Amino acid sequence: MKSLPHLIITLVLATKSFCAQNSVPSEVAVLSAADVLPGAMPREWPANQVKHKVVIRRDAVDKQQAAMIAAAEAAQPSAEARRQAAAVGAGRNGEGQPKEAKIPAGDKVWWYKEQLGIRIPCAITKEAVTYYSDLVGKYGRQALVRFVEPNSRLDYYAGVKFHKAFSLADKAFNDVYVVTLKLTFEQNFVATGTEGMQIQKERVVVLDAMGKVLLISGDGATDVPILAI
Repeated sequence: MKSLPHLIITLVLATKSFCAQNSVPSEVAVLSAADVLPGAMPREWPANQVKHKVVIRRDAVDKQQAAMIAAAEAAQPSAEARRQAAAVGAGRNGEGQPKEAKIPAGDKVWWYKEQLGIRIPCAITKEAVTYYSDLVGKYGRQALVRFVEPNSRLDYYAGVKFHKAFSLADKAFNDVYVVTLKLTFEQNFVATGTEGMQIQKERVVVLDAMGKVLLISGDGATDVPILAI
């Protein structure tokens, strides 16, 4: 492989106006900048699980709270939420009309598209957590040829609180359990040799005492900052 004269890693925070003016997808973002020295060559990085970490925490003080978290993780995004999420990134055709969004088919489909070969979540579910956890585990077993040492990480938190009174999205509830799910996944120069990404998602699920889902907030399109050489 020939040496590259100069590689610059550029990370730019893309605002909506910037994206509109420059035809950049709204989920693309750049965060900082650094140089890869002139004449730099990729090298082989051996498998290193230290650089690939999974941290999963489910806070429950009893079996009932654990059941509430399980119910929140089992709740699938609605077909409409997935359709709307897919439509956000579909863009427009030559006549300025929205393109038809392609939605993944199947049961327990929590994502709405793929980017860099990685599923992008419409919702946080148990299957989503397992997917990213398995992905980081697989990355840690790979030896790769890259300019920069690859790394990846999953941080997941689930917590539950009981509320005598609770309101969300202009709706009021009494005697409910509120489960908060937070997921952060990032990979740098693993999926491809020149790109990285970060996914951050939060979901709030309101349930009654029997574990019935009353309301879900947070499902939908996800902004995905992209780092690229």
